[in-house]
Amino acid sequence: MRTYGALNPIDQIPVPPDTVTTFLMTGGSSAQAGSWLSSGSTVTANAAVAGVGIVRLTGMSSAGGAFFFSANLFSTAAAVPASGTTISASGVNHPIATGPLTFQVPGASTGFSFAAFTSGYVIMEQWRK
Repeated sequence: MRTYGALNPIDQIPVPPDTVTTFLMTGGSSAQAGSWLSSGSTVTANAAVAGVGIVRLTGMSSAGGAFFFSANLFSTAAAVPASGTTISASGVNHPIATGPLTFQVPGASTGFSFAAFTSGYVIMEQWRK
């Protein structure tokens, strides 16, 4: 995994990633999940083993417009928004309404997932710190 390339990860000056994951979301409250992969494209136990520390998430419609989706960077339990409150040490779903957005990924994260009401693409670029 390529390092993020900034003196401080908050500087937002990354080098190009060497790992990019793209999901085609089909709409209708669809959800898709994935596992953290090593540089050899094998599934790892968690983000720390994979070397993933920072991700940038971008959503876009198939026409290139804005695309809203929910992300869970701790687990494979992403779902579209519903009424209520979620409190969980194993990750919560958070909305991505503008983008791209950059997140630090906890090393204990065992996977990730995305959910959307409509169809479009979710692109996740990955770096280590």
